[in-house]
Amino acid sequence: MRLYPDLYGRRFAWMLADLLTAVWIYLCVQAGLWVNNLVLQLDALAQGVINAGKTFDSWILSFEQGIPNGVPYLSDFLHRTAEALKTHSGDSLISAGRAGSHGIHLLALILGIMVAAIPIVFALVIFLPRRLRLIADMRGIHVTLRRALAQPELTPQMLEILAGRAIYTLPYSRLLAYSRNPAEDWYLRRFEPLARAELERHGLTVERYFGARPALKA
Repeated sequence: MRLYPDLYGRRFAWMLADLLTAVWIYLCVQAGLWVNNLVLQLDALAQGVINAGKTFDSWILSFEQGIPNGVPYLSDFLHRTAEALKTHSGDSLISAGRAGSHGIHLLALILGIMVAAIPIVFALVIFLPRRLRLIADMRGIHVTLRRALAQPELTPQMLEILAGRAIYTLPYSRLLAYSRNPAEDWYLRRFEPLARAELERHGLTVERYFGARPALKA
């Protein structure tokens, strides 16, 4: 599979485009991770609520364990007080803190993915179709020419076909960059300049498939 054109200018341009796309994806991923870590800092609040609930439970337990036994009236009163405190234990704080922590982690994940994915998808929607079309065009023409040129007698016909595609599909101003008079070249069966225009449109060269061709006279 051909990934880059034969023409050095276009090859460099597409290599640079691939590199910039890879760098863009890397930066977007790093931005997503940064946002994820930034939001996760809010988890300290949820952990503080959880720790407060655990501390409150430990106080109640310490109070209950410190009640003296055998003291008339006082021991019973203190035990009843400890039981009453258990109904207002820190379990609710712990549950709320854990729910908040779960929500913060979920929010951090969603925001991180959005920050990374949206610009990546936007860039790929613009870049990827053109990149895949270039690869498909180069591969299609390459396979077609290789199969046709396996029979040497088809070489003039392939040049004529490529020249015909150039005549009928390329803007005339583009043809003038390859031929002083495209109509005259076609009439005199000088197909090389027109075939070159068609192949170079797809990033390929005449020389790769047809060998060195005569230079266009000034």
